Amino acid sequence: MKTNLIILMLFFISCEKSTFPKNHSSYIFAWTKDENGFNSDFLSVINANPNDRAYGSLIATLPVDFNNINAHHSEHRFHSSKQLFTNGFSGGRSFIFDLVEPTAPKLKANFTNMNEFTFPHSFERLPNGNVLATFQTVGQENKKEGGLVEIDTEGEFVRSSIASDPGVSDFIRPYSLAILPDIDRIVSTSADMKEADHSNVVQIWSLSNLSLIKTIVLQPGPRGNEHLDPAEPRVLGDGKTVLISTFYCGLYKIYDLESNDPTAKWVYSFDFNQKYDCAIPVVNKNYWIQAVGSKTALISLDISNPDKPKKVDQLNFKTGEWPHWIALEPNGERIVVTGNNRLKNTLLMIKFDKNSGTMAFDYKFRDKRSGTLGFSYDRFDWPHGNTDSGVPHGSVFSID
Repeated sequence: MKTNLIILMLFFISCEKSTFPKNHSSYIFAWTKDENGFNSDFLSVINANPNDRAYGSLIATLPVDFNNINAHHSEHRFHSSKQLFTNGFSGGRSFIFDLVEPTAPKLKANFTNMNEFTFPHSFERLPNGNVLATFQTVGQENKKEGGLVEIDTEGEFVRSSIASDPGVSDFIRPYSLAILPDIDRIVSTSADMKEADHSNVVQIWSLSNLSLIKTIVLQPGPRGNEHLDPAEPRVLGDGKTVLISTFYCGLYKIYDLESNDPTAKWVYSFDFNQKYDCAIPVVNKNYWIQAVGSKTALISLDISNPDKPKKVDQLNFKTGEWPHWIALEPNGERIVVTGNNRLKNTLLMIKFDKNSGTMAFDYKFRDKRSGTLGFSYDRFDWPHGNTDSGVPHGSVFSID
């Protein structure tokens, strides 16, 4: 009888463990601004285990001891090194977090300028594990275009290249980038965080020596403004095709990227209300998912033919909730969302169907205090002290 009871108990234990898929992420790391800027910005760690009773709860925070720096972008994907690069754009300062122990995050390093380059913005990992970053400017005033800088895992300068192009008179401010190791290419975009002027250029570089191959001036789409402020390039599954979204809700494809004379062509327009409407996209196999702020929606496109994207689904948020930052879980099944306006103090979880391209809110991911959908940053007591409400921005899933 005892033997049967033990066997039964072991069966139930094994069933309980198997309910949690091994390829799910257990944590979300969210780079968070102190809303009023009086206290330090901080990294927050959220429970992302969907089979844990504490799913959606706060696990830890780590302040960086710098305030009013505008916690902004992080890396778009968590790296196997278990480090995370983030920037506080207004302060011109970036941070490297050590997340080997995700429930006990550590601050490894921080840096500001890299030689003459100032105001770092976006980060992408190189095959050697270092980071390639866009720096918007040279000097403290917004008068000269910046460039690309390779930074090692200690936050030290490795090499750089300036984005100036004597053959192009258009305004250039390096914004984001994509790396294509298989064809020795980098694609960078241009948009000014300080909004001094519009840009309409994309730059193609050699990865091996950081030499500028070509500056491509985007042409307007059918609406007339889709080409303004190219924002986020993404590499598709073949490792050599790049689509680029603009803040003015255009989608462009780069052609002949392996050549010395690549070109760009408009392929799709998202609905558009006002400037800086289309923010962060993610690519999930044959789907492009785009945050469209003033439409209060995420839009999913079928990009199996990247020359002719087709709309598949639209997930609508509540009035005034503007999705801005989105990041994909490594297994492709969930998307984390942060945003602006009425969404600025909330982090939401979206479920994604990889077969159909459809999306749905994860209604199990709720704030443990208020019961509202998502994790609420509208609170004043944090593990690091009683400060102010938080505004999450760059957020990524862990690699378990």
